[in-house]
Amino acid sequence: KVVVIPLKGEIIMGNDGGLFSAISPADTALQSIRRATRDPEVMAIIMDIDSPGGGVTASDILHDALRGFRKEQAGRKVITLCGDLAASGGYYVAVASDRIMAHPTTVLGSIGVIVSSLNIKELAGKIGVKDVIIKSGKNKDILNPFEDISEEQREMLQRVVDSMYDRFVSLVAAGRKLPEETIRP
Repeated sequence: KVVVIPLKGEIIMGNDGGLFSAISPADTALQSIRRATRDPEVMAIIMDIDSPGGGVTASDILHDALRGFRKEQAGRKVITLCGDLAASGGYYVAVASDRIMAHPTTVLGSIGVIVSSLNIKELAGKIGVKDVIIKSGKNKDILNPFEDISEEQREMLQRVVDSMYDRFVSLVAAGRKLPEETIRP
Protein backbone atom coordinates (compact mmCIF):
# COMPACT_ATOMS: atom_id res chain seq x y z
CA LYS A 1 0.00 0.00 0.00
CA VAL A 2 0.95 3.59 -0.63
CA VAL A 3 -0.78 6.29 1.40
CA VAL A 4 -1.14 9.88 0.20
CA ILE A 5 -1.28 12.32 3.12
CA PRO A 6 -2.11 15.97 2.46
CA LEU A 7 -0.62 18.75 4.56
CA LYS A 8 -2.26 21.97 3.40
CA GLY A 9 -2.15 25.37 5.05
CA GLU A 10 -0.55 26.54 8.28
CA ILE A 11 1.09 23.81 10.36
CA ILE A 12 -0.46 24.09 13.80
CA MET A 13 -1.65 21.40 16.18
CA GLY A 14 -5.00 21.41 17.93
CA ASN A 15 -8.14 23.44 17.52
CA ASP A 16 -10.05 25.88 19.63
CA GLY A 17 -12.64 23.29 20.64
CA GLY A 18 -15.51 25.48 19.51
CA LEU A 19 -18.77 24.23 18.12
CA PHE A 20 -17.71 24.58 14.48
CA SER A 21 -14.00 23.84 14.91
CA ALA A 22 -12.31 21.17 12.86
CA ILE A 23 -9.21 19.11 13.38
CA SER A 24 -6.23 21.01 12.01
CA PRO A 25 -4.54 19.77 8.82
CA ALA A 26 -1.41 19.03 10.87
CA ASP A 27 -3.38 16.90 13.36
CA THR A 28 -5.07 15.07 10.51
CA ALA A 29 -1.71 14.42 8.84
CA LEU A 30 -0.23 13.17 12.12
CA GLN A 31 -3.15 10.77 12.65
CA SER A 32 -2.70 9.45 9.11
CA ILE A 33 1.06 8.97 9.55
CA ARG A 34 0.47 7.09 12.80
CA ARG A 35 -2.17 4.85 11.19
CA ALA A 36 0.20 4.13 8.29
CA THR A 37 2.99 3.32 10.76
CA ARG A 38 0.82 0.71 12.48
CA ASP A 39 -0.26 -0.91 9.19
CA PRO A 40 2.43 -3.39 8.07
CA GLU A 41 1.04 -3.35 4.52
CA VAL A 42 1.82 0.35 4.05
CA MET A 43 5.26 0.55 2.45
CA ALA A 44 5.25 4.20 1.37
CA ILE A 45 3.82 7.57 2.27
CA ILE A 46 3.48 10.36 -0.24
CA MET A 47 3.27 13.65 1.64
CA ASP A 48 1.37 16.21 -0.43
CA ILE A 49 2.59 19.48 1.07
CA ASP A 50 1.32 22.96 0.27
CA SER A 51 2.15 25.04 3.32
CA PRO A 52 3.76 28.34 4.30
CA GLY A 53 4.95 26.71 7.52
CA GLY A 54 3.76 27.22 11.04
CA GLY A 55 4.77 26.16 14.50
CA VAL A 56 8.23 24.71 15.08
CA THR A 57 6.93 22.07 17.46
CA ALA A 58 4.10 20.96 15.17
CA SER A 59 6.54 20.71 12.26
CA ASP A 60 9.01 18.77 14.42
CA ILE A 61 6.32 16.32 15.56
CA LEU A 62 5.34 15.59 11.95
CA HIS A 63 9.01 15.27 10.93
CA ASP A 64 9.62 12.79 13.74
CA ALA A 65 6.47 10.80 12.89
CA LEU A 66 7.67 10.38 9.29
CA ARG A 67 11.07 9.19 10.48
CA GLY A 68 9.29 6.79 12.84
CA PHE A 69 7.25 5.40 9.95
CA ARG A 70 10.44 4.42 8.13
CA LYS A 71 12.12 3.00 11.24
CA GLU A 72 9.12 0.84 12.13
CA GLN A 73 9.62 -1.48 9.16
CA ALA A 74 12.51 -2.05 6.77
CA GLY A 75 12.05 -0.91 3.18
CA ARG A 76 9.53 1.83 3.85
CA LYS A 77 9.85 5.10 1.94
CA VAL A 78 8.55 8.64 2.29
CA ILE A 79 8.21 10.87 -0.75
CA THR A 80 7.12 14.50 -0.60
CA LEU A 81 5.36 16.24 -3.44
CA CYS A 82 5.37 20.00 -2.98
CA GLY A 83 2.56 22.18 -4.36
CA ASP A 84 2.70 25.97 -4.62
CA LEU A 85 4.51 26.36 -1.32
CA ALA A 86 6.63 24.22 0.98
CA ALA A 87 8.32 26.88 3.06
CA SER A 88 9.66 27.00 6.58
CA GLY A 89 7.70 24.37 8.55
CA GLY A 90 6.50 22.79 5.29
CA TYR A 91 10.10 22.24 4.29
CA TYR A 92 10.95 21.13 7.85
CA VAL A 93 8.44 18.28 7.44
CA ALA A 94 9.58 17.53 3.89
CA VAL A 95 13.23 16.93 4.82
CA ALA A 96 12.17 13.76 6.66
CA SER A 97 11.48 12.30 3.21
CA ASP A 98 13.65 10.02 1.13
CA ARG A 99 12.90 12.23 -1.85
CA ILE A 100 11.39 15.68 -2.31
CA MET A 101 9.72 16.49 -5.61
CA ALA A 102 8.76 20.04 -6.47
CA HIS A 103 7.19 21.72 -9.46
CA PRO A 104 9.32 24.30 -11.29
CA THR A 105 7.04 26.95 -9.79
CA THR A 106 7.05 25.66 -6.19
CA VAL A 107 8.40 28.07 -3.60
CA LEU A 108 10.53 25.72 -1.54
CA GLY A 109 12.83 26.32 1.40
CA SER A 110 13.00 29.22 3.83
CA ILE A 111 15.12 27.58 6.51
CA GLY A 112 14.60 29.89 9.43
CA VAL A 113 12.85 30.57 12.69
CA ILE A 114 11.06 33.77 13.67
CA VAL A 115 9.47 35.18 16.80
CA SER A 116 7.44 38.32 16.26
CA SER A 117 5.23 40.58 18.28
CA LEU A 118 3.57 43.95 17.94
CA ASN A 119 4.40 46.80 20.27
CA ILE A 120 1.43 49.14 20.73
CA LYS A 121 2.70 50.98 23.80
CA GLU A 122 2.67 54.45 22.16
CA LEU A 123 -0.73 53.91 20.54
CA ALA A 124 -2.21 52.70 23.81
CA GLY A 125 -0.85 55.80 25.55
CA LYS A 126 -2.43 58.08 22.95
CA ILE A 127 -5.87 56.55 23.34
CA GLY A 128 -5.70 56.12 27.10
CA VAL A 129 -5.35 52.35 27.35
CA LYS A 130 -3.26 51.04 30.22
CA ASP A 131 -2.00 47.53 30.68
CA VAL A 132 -2.30 45.88 34.09
CA ILE A 133 -0.09 42.84 34.63
CA ILE A 134 0.22 40.71 37.74
CA LYS A 135 2.87 38.11 37.17
CA SER A 136 4.82 35.41 38.91
CA GLY A 137 8.15 35.90 37.21
CA LYS A 138 10.32 38.62 35.75
CA ASN A 139 9.84 37.47 32.14
CA LYS A 140 6.35 35.99 32.38
CA ASP A 141 5.00 38.79 30.16
CA ILE A 142 7.84 38.77 27.65
CA LEU A 143 6.67 40.31 24.34
CA ASN A 144 3.83 42.10 26.09
CA PRO A 145 2.59 44.45 23.33
CA PHE A 146 2.21 47.29 25.87
CA GLU A 147 5.85 47.23 27.00
CA ASP A 148 9.25 47.64 25.36
CA ILE A 149 11.42 44.55 25.31
CA SER A 150 14.59 44.78 27.38
CA GLU A 151 17.99 43.92 25.94
CA GLU A 152 18.16 40.95 28.32
CA GLN A 153 14.80 39.66 27.03
CA ARG A 154 15.88 40.20 23.42
CA GLU A 155 19.04 38.17 24.04
CA MET A 156 17.03 35.43 25.76
CA LEU A 157 14.62 35.14 22.83
CA GLN A 158 17.51 35.23 20.37
CA ARG A 159 19.06 32.21 22.14
CA VAL A 160 15.75 30.34 21.84
CA VAL A 161 15.44 31.20 18.13
CA ASP A 162 19.08 30.25 17.50
CA SER A 163 18.58 26.90 19.24
CA MET A 164 15.50 26.10 17.13
CA TYR A 165 17.31 27.25 13.99
CA ASP A 166 20.30 25.03 14.78
CA ARG A 167 17.95 22.04 15.08
CA PHE A 168 16.25 22.94 11.80
CA VAL A 169 19.61 23.21 10.01
CA SER A 170 20.82 19.89 11.45
CA LEU A 171 17.63 18.13 10.31
CA VAL A 172 17.96 19.58 6.81
CA ALA A 173 21.62 18.54 6.71
CA ALA A 174 20.79 14.99 7.80
CA GLY A 175 17.71 14.67 5.60
CA ARG A 176 19.35 16.03 2.46
CA LYS A 177 22.77 14.52 3.24
CA LEU A 178 24.53 17.88 3.01
CA PRO A 179 27.06 19.55 5.31
CA GLU A 180 25.60 22.20 7.61
CA GLU A 181 28.03 24.77 6.15
CA THR A 182 26.24 24.39 2.81
CA ILE A 183 22.81 24.92 4.34
CA ARG A 184 23.35 27.87 6.70
CA PRO A 185 23.86 30.51 4.00
